[in-house]
Amino acid sequence: MLRQLIIASGLVAFASAACSQIPNNTDKAMHWWQCDSGASATFYNATPYDQTGNNYEYPIHLSKPIVVKTDLDNHGHVYSDPNLLSTVNLWSWSDQCTWSSVPTLGLLKNLNACENGVPCPVKTGRQILPVTLDFTKYNAIIKMLKDNEPYQLEYILNDKTSGDSSCLMSQVNFFIIFQNLCILI
Repeated sequence: MLRQLIIASGLVAFASAACSQIPNNTDKAMHWWQCDSGASATFYNATPYDQTGNNYEYPIHLSKPIVVKTDLDNHGHVYSDPNLLSTVNLWSWSDQCTWSSVPTLGLLKNLNACENGVPCPVKTGRQILPVTLDFTKYNAIIKMLKDNEPYQLEYILNDKTSGDSSCLMSQVNFFIIFQNLCILI
């Protein structure tokens, strides 16, 4: 009986322990993959930069726009305004070491991609496409997020005219609060 109680106590302690695991080394670098078949476009790389697009930035600061330079081969159609739509889905890393959906209140669904960070028209062929993500417009979502935590972000592009779609998934570490550092002499 005592042995069973000790084992049960150990299992309860293990189950209630907070997750200390960081997924896919997101504390050091962005982890990404293509989350569709690649029928319309193939992604070869995705790298986060500051809002100027000139300086590599990681972790990502949501207090200002970021530019993700994607190396892609668009073997679908030319995509343009107003038919290209974007949707962003978001998950947070939970205490149980699983991804939990973050409600975006419909604010990031079916947006005009050309007016929200995608330089249009998106031509066919291999290219570097700098996509700007600007969460500063969505304070209601940012307020739900924890600072300096891993998040998973799904970025979907759909073209209303052709029906083509592409999807890029990334796991990143977000800074929500941008801290100013002061040096006193």
